[in-house]
Amino acid sequence: MSAELFYARAIIAYVHARADRARREGFNERGASAIEWAIISAVVVVLALVVARVIQGVVEDNSNKIEQGSNT
Repeated sequence: MSAELFYARAIIAYVHARADRARREGFNERGASAIEWAIISAVVVVLALVVARVIQGVVEDNSNKIEQGSNT
């Protein structure tokens, strides 16, 4: 698991715990919408990081193949 994914999951777990605590203690639900948006944003950021890593790996692999092909 990449470091970015680990930290993103930790942040999401923390936000979930805070939201659960707020609901148990009877805070109003207006803030829940903001928490939901924060969670959605965190998930989108994590997905973007994962996609970027995959693309980076593919580009580096192809770059290495091109370099090896030109050296032969």
